Amino acid sequence: MKIILINPYQVSRYSQPPVGLAVIAGVLEKNGYQVSIIDGNALKIEPKEISSYIIDASIVLLTAMTPTINITAKIAQQIKQVRPDIQIILGGVHATLLPEDTLSSIHEIDIIVRGEGEETILELLSALQRKAVLNNISGIAFRSGDKIINTNTRLRNINLDSLPFLPYHLLPVGKYRPHPPHGRALPFAAIVTSRGCPYNCAYCSKPVFGNKFRAQSSERVVEEVSYYKKRFGIKEVAFYDDVFTLDKKRAFAIAEGMIEKGLKLFWTCETRANLVDRELLLKMRQAGCYSVSYGIESSSQEILDAINKDITPEKVEEAIHLTREAGLQATGYFMVGCPGETPQTIRKSIDFAKHLKLDYAQFAITTPFPGTELYRRYLEGKGNKIPWENFIYEGTGGKVTPVFENEALSRKDLQYWSKKAYRDFYLRPSYIWQRIRQIKSFGDLRITFSGFTMLMRSITSH
Repeated sequence: MKIILINPYQVSRYSQPPVGLAVIAGVLEKNGYQVSIIDGNALKIEPKEISSYIIDASIVLLTAMTPTINITAKIAQQIKQVRPDIQIILGGVHATLLPEDTLSSIHEIDIIVRGEGEETILELLSALQRKAVLNNISGIAFRSGDKIINTNTRLRNINLDSLPFLPYHLLPVGKYRPHPPHGRALPFAAIVTSRGCPYNCAYCSKPVFGNKFRAQSSERVVEEVSYYKKRFGIKEVAFYDDVFTLDKKRAFAIAEGMIEKGLKLFWTCETRANLVDRELLLKMRQAGCYSVSYGIESSSQEILDAINKDITPEKVEEAIHLTREAGLQATGYFMVGCPGETPQTIRKSIDFAKHLKLDYAQFAITTPFPGTELYRRYLEGKGNKIPWENFIYEGTGGKVTPVFENEALSRKDLQYWSKKAYRDFYLRPSYIWQRIRQIKSFGDLRITFSGFTMLMRSITSH
């Protein structure tokens, strides 16, 4: 049985490895299936071109987030036109959140895998091969006549250490370009070493991995990074864990293991301001980490409380100070348009970003994605039919169209303030001089040039 997994094309200059899809591919390969991954995003394959890649496939697996669900639908339609007999299975965040809506809207999708899919997909493929009934397989949704059947939710009990390494041999490694400020060295790989987050930020949805933090052992992480370096010549790794340092002892052990193993490569991670300390940051720097990204969101304590962020501006300031003191770059993620936001609070957040002397700052328009508390506050029950593709992540390359407005800020205002924040932060003589002084290598120069190019596109787009 040949399984083809497809990552949909997106409008993005910085294609990233489809980690979730690759995990599933690795599990299938480990269990004896013939597997191929078509990364339509990295290879710039339009939906109309996909059908030529699936001629000999037995089953097609697709993935989608809300911004890409319509492209995924077009891919499914193209496939069914050529191979009406083929089974198409969809997984990912959007399908997990909205299985009935997705199956009702996209008739070409046959089955949805909800939540973590590693165990579910193996059971499902076995049942399809045996032509067995699907009702007893936990974690799926499918049609039965005129009805849509949602089976029981599967427990999240996968031993993450038991998962195979990501099958980068199935992916176009040379095509991946990390989003600035990542990208000091190429080739580049992304890795996720933990699942789940115990925090309850109002803008975050956790339908796939849930609230319980689970992580691979430090030994397993070091072994995996070492494998990528030896097998694929990887020179930089981005840890895309939601909270890489939630278990600070584990993060310290990963850094220590990389040092002991002599893994001289660059790496970056993302975490929260309340989950770092001086000793950990120094050890990470020693192990090759050069940049840490923090979700700051706002300088207003009232807004932070309104989105359940559970941090303070003072804690943010301390974390950024420690990060810079350790010799690491600090990136801050801000949100424009949170509950309680006004032009005055946005101005203060811009000033706060300057005060912190951040190396990079991102000012994303707040997007209340389906399944989040913000979605329920802003959009649920309002009767607004917002196109799925309008729910855009910052940096994906599409035009950011705000999907909500409040009494103080219209949609046009949100777009204006997002661009103004970028202009005010980056186009300062003091910041430009700061960046020039920090260029120590060709990799630094490449990041600076890429970041400047992206900035100009952002502030000049209409």
